[in-house]
Amino acid sequence: MFNWFWNFLYGISKSMYRIIDFLLSCANMLCGIEPIKYQGVETDFVSFLLSNQNVTYGFVGAVLISVVLTGIFGVAALIKAIVSEKSNMTPSQVLVKVGKTLLTFLFIPVCLSILIYFTNVLMQTLYMSTSGGSSDGLGRFLAGAFGQDALKSGVSENFYLSESFDYTSTGNVRSYVDLTDYDYFFSWICSFCIILSLGTALLSFIDRAISIVILFIFSPISISTSVIDDGGHFKLWRDQFLVKFLMGYGCIVAVNIYSIIVAAISSSNLQFFSNSLLNNFMKILIIVGGSVSMQRMMALIGNLVSSGAGSNELRDTAIAAASMRGAIGGAGRFLSSPFRAVRSARNFVRDAKQYGTFSTIGNRLGFKTDRDYGVMSNSQLAQNRDLMREREKLRRQSNASFFGGSSSVQKALENGKKGNAQGGGGQASNANKAEGKKDNPIVNNAIANSMKKDKGDKK
Repeated sequence: MFNWFWNFLYGISKSMYRIIDFLLSCANMLCGIEPIKYQGVETDFVSFLLSNQNVTYGFVGAVLISVVLTGIFGVAALIKAIVSEKSNMTPSQVLVKVGKTLLTFLFIPVCLSILIYFTNVLMQTLYMSTSGGSSDGLGRFLAGAFGQDALKSGVSENFYLSESFDYTSTGNVRSYVDLTDYDYFFSWICSFCIILSLGTALLSFIDRAISIVILFIFSPISISTSVIDDGGHFKLWRDQFLVKFLMGYGCIVAVNIYSIIVAAISSSNLQFFSNSLLNNFMKILIIVGGSVSMQRMMALIGNLVSSGAGSNELRDTAIAAASMRGAIGGAGRFLSSPFRAVRSARNFVRDAKQYGTFSTIGNRLGFKTDRDYGVMSNSQLAQNRDLMREREKLRRQSNASFFGGSSSVQKALENGKKGNAQGGGGQASNANKAEGKKDNPIVNNAIANSMKKDKGDKK
């Protein structure tokens, strides 16, 4: 009877699982875990950007500039080696370092290609090993993890790894689990936290790709300074490149590890407290806390490369996100400016008619006018007079409709007087009738007999 209700609840869960899979697919392509195709050839996104023809032109131009800078820095280092007695390098060592720097320009593209390839292979292996055994996305694993307490008899715990399992089909899921016992609440909390973290990370992935291209183009310029600073600027460039390159992978791997931990925490066999309400609250606290920590996973990976580099990167990302929100808000205000201008002009015209032109201008400029002190304008006075006239007219109409005019009043008064006179006569006749009713023949006979008796006695 209530199958539609459980289907509706699972529909919410599977929709969130699909969103997670979509976000992960985009993030994995931006990171290089999943390949992209360009002209029928599979490659990763970063390699595609670095091998772009226009990016190559920019790199060649930077190399030419760096060759000139290397010559200038080499001459300065030679002069310092010849003139200064405290110099740590001889002129021959300076020339060898200049030669090494020029050769390094040629090996930069090759070294970056090798680094990207081996890093992608390493991270793909790490990603697959932390995806819960699911080969086609995290949604399949989450759908199976939160259904462990609702397994039907004879169903394996790893049912979600079966090729016939399809978490997007409610009917298919019903053949494995009992939807009345599915962990909907925990699935929603976990899915929401993952969606929020991935949505935030996707913005940083775009910044990461652009930053890597910029670092690639400017790499020869940083290397050219190795002649005079012993590779100080090149070390700074190297740390920046590795931080940008590895931080994206850190977030994706952190999402997988977080999902495995949440699946273990949400199991009904794990008991923190005997009170079920307190036990569930503890689990929710761990799930939400883990989602907050995922925001710092990229900084953790970056700090492993260079001390403080990941934290600085995370802070820069937060500043960029705030600037982006401000830019979006400014764009919205710019697009709505014509409508706001029309509304302001219309309101000004109406205020000018109501309060006067000078009063409206002064009020818009921030000055206090008669309007602020309760003084009414000519328009307001005219409106008040019209209102009073309308009220008086309505009062007269109501009186006329109630009394029916002056002639009706006089007729009503005359009818009232006649009624009073007739009322008086009627009262007199009624009194006479009442007295007549009082005449009794027995009493009258008794009175007559007594009078005759008195007359007889006198005789």
